[in-house]
Amino acid sequence: MRMRPLAIAVLLLGLIAVPVRAQQQPDPENPDNDTREQLYELGRFIAIYQRVLATYVEKPAPDVLIQGAIGGMMSKLDPHSRYVGPKAMSDIQRELAGKRVGLGLEVEVQGGLVKVEHVLEATPAATAGLKAGDIILKLDGNAVRGVSPAAMLKRMEGPVGSSATLIIRRRGNAVPLSYTLMREIIRTESVRFEVMGEDIGYIRIAEFNDQTPDSLKRIAQRLPTAFRPGTLRGLILDLRNNPGGLLDPAIMVSAAFIGKGVLLSIRGREPDQSKVYIAHGEDITGGAPLVVLINGGTASAAEIVAGALQDFKRATILGTRSFGKGSIQTVTRLPDESALVLTTARYYTPLGRSIQAQGIEPDIAVRQRDPTGAGLGHATPGEAGLTGHLKGTGAKDESGSSFYVPPNPADDIQLRIALDMLRSTERERSELWRPPGN
Repeated sequence: MRMRPLAIAVLLLGLIAVPVRAQQQPDPENPDNDTREQLYELGRFIAIYQRVLATYVEKPAPDVLIQGAIGGMMSKLDPHSRYVGPKAMSDIQRELAGKRVGLGLEVEVQGGLVKVEHVLEATPAATAGLKAGDIILKLDGNAVRGVSPAAMLKRMEGPVGSSATLIIRRRGNAVPLSYTLMREIIRTESVRFEVMGEDIGYIRIAEFNDQTPDSLKRIAQRLPTAFRPGTLRGLILDLRNNPGGLLDPAIMVSAAFIGKGVLLSIRGREPDQSKVYIAHGEDITGGAPLVVLINGGTASAAEIVAGALQDFKRATILGTRSFGKGSIQTVTRLPDESALVLTTARYYTPLGRSIQAQGIEPDIAVRQRDPTGAGLGHATPGEAGLTGHLKGTGAKDESGSSFYVPPNPADDIQLRIALDMLRSTERERSELWRPPGN
């Protein structure tokens, strides 16, 4: 079992594409006060823009000025509202479809060293023979020591067919190894399944993309044959360091475990921007006992799932407080293939809780222990720590926590306690933990 390193990619947090609501056009002959103010401000902007174009000491590029103005406008809103250029929008769409252009490596950072955590099958990295545990020293001649996992993944991306040269240090080899790989479109599997000890099913969802619901459905179909009759004690759903993704897959995953009922509501500024999501199916696991793991890297769509399962008392939530992103973004495509990502609503759990700048509090709080002390500083301030964040509904904004997950599963105390809970008797559980709702 491998944990995917935290990469809080803001462009993946809770995006939902919806049609643009028709706006009433102002009557130029009878403008109201708001329209007069908007026309005045637009006139002021145009005057400044034209003056800059005409008299600045060096001729500026008009598109650069406009993009800068748009960026400045977005910076006055919350941190999730932004303008996305055509190239970045194309990358987002590819990632949310479960595709990336890269080498097929997942990495983690230990003591400043970039270490290969997992080599995806049928990728350039697998074909070349890279292995989990390899230390990446250089990428295209540039040292990578101290580079974050998210930044390293970004460096490994590039145009399809472009080359990347890695200098690797491998245990047992006295001399560093050199690999030159050609970048390809990588299909990422957002859901992984593992049988642990012949009696527990472990499901890891790394992010919510278009492929997530079908992947989970295939896992559910495997459950009857993955265990001997009568041996399945329960399931662990690991949402730690899951940065979110698409809303609809998160709703479908919640429904898969809950079956029937209100899963989520979203509320915007106007009445027609509100919506309630209701499930009408069956629990695909047959009601198997469920423990959900969360931490400070559990955000957005992942919090939607954790919150729904907690409110329905369908699962015990274990770990540390989640990130606390409780807002929904609308993506409006523009004619040049760029996009406006705008926060348009807050979401609420089935019991009406807003987790904005609050996070999901686990039923059982368990913080990781790190004997080396190297990972204990890996904490996120959460949504509440972002400049300009939307305020929460609680008395105090507080979200985020440690996102550290030990690289060795044997040191993962959160996972170990989840396994012990599912394997214990009802009497033992009552002494060790508080069941949901009690």
